[in-house]
Amino acid sequence: MLGRRTAGRGRGLVGRAVAVLAAGVLLTTAACGSDDQGGGSGEVTITHSMGRTAVSGTPKRIVTLGNQWLDATLALGVTPVGYADNVSQGAKSQVPWVPDSLSEAKVLKMGADVVEQIAALEPDLILVPGFMVDKAMYDKLSKLAPTIGPVTPNAQIDQWSDQLATLGKVLHKESDADKVVANVNGRIDEVAHRYPGLRGKTFLTCMLTGPAQLMVLADPKDGSAALFNRLGMAIPEQIAKEAPSGGRLALSPERLGDLTSDMLICGALPAFTEKFKRLPGYDELPSVRNNGIAFVDVTTISAINIPTPLSVPYVLEKLDPTLSAVSK
Repeated sequence: MLGRRTAGRGRGLVGRAVAVLAAGVLLTTAACGSDDQGGGSGEVTITHSMGRTAVSGTPKRIVTLGNQWLDATLALGVTPVGYADNVSQGAKSQVPWVPDSLSEAKVLKMGADVVEQIAALEPDLILVPGFMVDKAMYDKLSKLAPTIGPVTPNAQIDQWSDQLATLGKVLHKESDADKVVANVNGRIDEVAHRYPGLRGKTFLTCMLTGPAQLMVLADPKDGSAALFNRLGMAIPEQIAKEAPSGGRLALSPERLGDLTSDMLICGALPAFTEKFKRLPGYDELPSVRNNGIAFVDVTTISAINIPTPLSVPYVLEKLDPTLSAVSK
């Protein structure tokens, strides 16, 4: 076990190990600022929403909870010894962007005994998101190994680039992390160059999570908005003004007409897709009138909602026809 000291402070709110949008559940996590420091003998201290965590040496046995930390680890060429992926759980199948090497890792089943499952793997680093781990579980995990929580300040979902930068420091792979970030951002910039008309356009992502509720991303600072922001797009101002703590706005179907964005990406459980199209005002939406609406499956909407360096290129490919239409 690596040397460690973890002071649990800050806040973490209860989350669930489910595909967040697929189940219509998104719980708030408030992240603190990051003032990462390198210590002597390779020690790195990371400040995150749940405390300050010091890691000595280079972790070899990493456990990740949530698709973002999992993909950040894989993007740096490291296969965790154990993981729980909320996106593949929600889609009920392995996501298409992970490498074959992941088959070597143990799949953790989120439940009452998850701490015991993790302990059995003898980890020397544990990476967790706020929507899957509350403060009580964090405290238990931090007794097993250095544990790092959300790292993007004041965001429901971490910026994937913040996680890569953090993990790069911990694993002493900072140059590798920089290269991954540059590569993914380069892919986004290629799309922006191909579709210059996207600049200045508005976007929204939403999901019909039940017969009477639309969940809409409303926080421009949230990690799930970063891709679209880099394309030059923005959340409509009237929706952003309503952004609650946590960034997801619950609207009744009667407010469908408020979704006035140029581009609207909709995820819906199969039973609700046709219901969404029959909602009053659907045909009058700007995105519908101008071919700017995209209906996507659970895997894609989850990848959009919780982006990673591995899933962003997948999302760009899936949305390419709609991005092209909106650019015109």
